[in-house]
Amino acid sequence: MKDAQKPDHVSLGTLISWLEQGRYVIPDFQRDFEWKPGDVRDLLRSIFLDYYIGSLLLWRGKDDNFDALACEPIYGFYGRSNQKQYIVLDGQQRLTALYYSFLAPDEPFPDRANRYYFFVHVDKFMDGQIDDAFIYMWTKNAKKIIEDYDYQFRNNLFPLSIIRLGLWETVNWTKEYEKYWQDKIDKCSSDIEIKTAKLRAKDAQDFGKHLEELIQGYQISYIELDQDIDLSKVCDIFTQVNSKGVRLDAFDLINAMLKPKGLQLKHMWREVAPKLEFIDSDRMNVYLLQVMSIIRQTYCSPKYLYYLLPGKSKKVRDASGSFKNEILVSDIAEFEALWKESVKAVEKSIKLLKDPRGFGAVSSKYLPYISILPVFSALQHYVASIDPVQQLEARDKIMRWYWASVFTSRYSGSVMSTAARDYTEVCHWIDGKGNEPSVIMECKSQSLDLSRERKRGTSIYNGIFNLLVIQGAKDWITGEAPQYGDLDDHHILPKRWGQEYGLTGEIDTILNRTPLTPHTNRSIIRDSLPNEYLHRLIDKSGDKLVRDTLKSHLITDKAF
Repeated sequence: MKDAQKPDHVSLGTLISWLEQGRYVIPDFQRDFEWKPGDVRDLLRSIFLDYYIGSLLLWRGKDDNFDALACEPIYGFYGRSNQKQYIVLDGQQRLTALYYSFLAPDEPFPDRANRYYFFVHVDKFMDGQIDDAFIYMWTKNAKKIIEDYDYQFRNNLFPLSIIRLGLWETVNWTKEYEKYWQDKIDKCSSDIEIKTAKLRAKDAQDFGKHLEELIQGYQISYIELDQDIDLSKVCDIFTQVNSKGVRLDAFDLINAMLKPKGLQLKHMWREVAPKLEFIDSDRMNVYLLQVMSIIRQTYCSPKYLYYLLPGKSKKVRDASGSFKNEILVSDIAEFEALWKESVKAVEKSIKLLKDPRGFGAVSSKYLPYISILPVFSALQHYVASIDPVQQLEARDKIMRWYWASVFTSRYSGSVMSTAARDYTEVCHWIDGKGNEPSVIMECKSQSLDLSRERKRGTSIYNGIFNLLVIQGAKDWITGEAPQYGDLDDHHILPKRWGQEYGLTGEIDTILNRTPLTPHTNRSIIRDSLPNEYLHRLIDKSGDKLVRDTLKSHLITDKAF
């Protein structure tokens, strides 16, 4: 039988050099690079923690295969593509993420206006603050930081693009970083500064060793298909790989671990599920665990959920740099109490989100995100614990963070690290210990093209729809605001008319949609054009009332 597949592995350092040489190409039938910057950051964190990131499925190419599949270089590739060797069948997102973060091409991040750079906070990484250690920057100053070693050392920032220069330059960077802090020791004026400088110098040594082991020792597995396998068979393999897969549910695993302790987590979930049924998601039970985790330890990624197990110890690093064991949940009773607090916080959050005077998501299908719920709920829990006098301002700050997250599509990709970071930033902002969260500043600096928002369910589309509800958009026939369960997403210019004139995409934009009752939408207006049904409304109700009703939909006199 033909040697159709061959499992193998490659070190991280070698993989980066192969990426730089252009050995990997992407077939035309693959989707574009769709990851968000946060997804790339999460992949880098997994690699630095020596986690398995999955196998690549590669097809050793030849000229006929490259041409047949219209293969192109990885996004951002700036070298010569004459060394192409492998067609990527599974693993494009991971390989492109590694290329962009380590090779730092002079290209904007996909669907973003700016180039992004990725860094490791060495001090936080060595302190065990893993979720805060990996960051990305998109500001104009980021390139200057890449070129300013003194700034990097002073702020404990390791640019991941250093690794592309090879092991020698990477090790040299850590030695210079260590020297920077060693030189600081003699210049320090206090014991605390001396202790910090010594700790940073020691971190530099340990981080250098970690990098060396990572570059040479971290292995990425791959399966190589023989170049002579028939094209139709390869396409079938690709389809099978991308259509199957079982999600490992953290809730089920924790439920199994709690059973020997006498706690039936599934039974607890069944009791509260009816209270939370407004949220249409099969992951609500996991979201509750994430709320618990954020409340107790800020982080909510799967590995942190296991520290919620009663009696489970977690290693934390104190100010002196020493590690100690900490138990987050001491016993079953404490777990149950934390669970009830989290359920209460989620219930309150749902009430706020669906309130037409609050956040306007009167139906679950109009929620901008479900994945934002854990951090939103944890913030509600936090606000309830502070001085009542501060709560009004705190809720206003949460609202500003929420809408900035909606209109930057912040929670549409990998969200667990984002949730932890946002929770910390917003809490510090509320307490006066930190500045306005970065997502608000990012939202202020971006522009939105609402004509491109054509699909219900995306964060920006739903966010605009929510704002119409909050604005008090009145039904055009009854004059009353549609209520939960009695709401249609109405085309102002009819969809059928748009299709007749070839406006298949434009007709669906949020600029041509607004909330009405189903009866008005389907039984009265139906396929009529505005210049037909508005005249009928004016004849019946008068010009002023019709204009005032349309203004509640943000339709101005000029637009009228």
